[in-house]
Amino acid sequence: MLELPEVEVLKKDLEKEVVGKRVKDVMVETASIVRPYHRTRPDFVKALEGRRIEAVRRRGAALFLDLDEDQTWIIDPGENGTLLRETATADIGDDTHLAVTFTIGGAIHLIDTSKDPTSHTGVVATGDALAEAGIEETSMDPLDDNPTWMEFARLMKHHAMPMKQLLTDRSVMLGLGPVYSDEILWEAGLAHDRQSETLSTQEVRRFYRAMQEVIAAAIKYRGSTLEDASPDSVVDEEGETAEHIKVYGRDGLPCHRCRSTLVKERLSKGVYTYHCGRCQM
Repeated sequence: MLELPEVEVLKKDLEKEVVGKRVKDVMVETASIVRPYHRTRPDFVKALEGRRIEAVRRRGAALFLDLDEDQTWIIDPGENGTLLRETATADIGDDTHLAVTFTIGGAIHLIDTSKDPTSHTGVVATGDALAEAGIEETSMDPLDDNPTWMEFARLMKHHAMPMKQLLTDRSVMLGLGPVYSDEILWEAGLAHDRQSETLSTQEVRRFYRAMQEVIAAAIKYRGSTLEDASPDSVVDEEGETAEHIKVYGRDGLPCHRCRSTLVKERLSKGVYTYHCGRCQM
């Protein structure tokens, strides 16, 4: 899953590589990825082909490529999608649902390994792009909105929910998923099921600092899924985690802070959390 750090890295890469270029060819392998915005694949292809890319924006884990004539190309990777920058002649893989090439070279491939892709893409009026992508105005982007710790305190008291849920609920917080929610909570020393409204002022400040540090470190390391432009897992085939990952995928190993054994806990069907039962409270 692409989370905020990976998408921020992709945004910066795309700003350098595709802004100013025109879309040449559009290939859609799976019709469902365009249906939220277009009735058919040809409708999407017609809306995108020949368009010039003017700018690239990000909101949470969704990318917005602003086009000429006040149109915006939305790319939402969903729960299982990733975006690869390729050459124009790169082979189309089995899990590639969208391939877009540009007139001056280069291509973007949207990959989704799930049986029923959760990725979505479409071209909409620029002024309607956030609403069309299902992003609420009240949802906080912890990087772009640059909130203060006091704003975080008000947010947590208002929503009054378990911390893991608060971090991953798209109506509250944008761009964070299973990896970085666990990393932020571990860095802050907070339990996943701690009620957000019970945090003291000191704990809110610690949480605020942890979120900033974890996101900054993840961007520095290009996230946990973008290394070598490959949709690898945060945990590789040998069971090793990315250098900046301290808790996610490390169940059974010692905690970096207190040396207790890290655990993997099932929260609901298909939803897990990794944490230290000793130093996260």
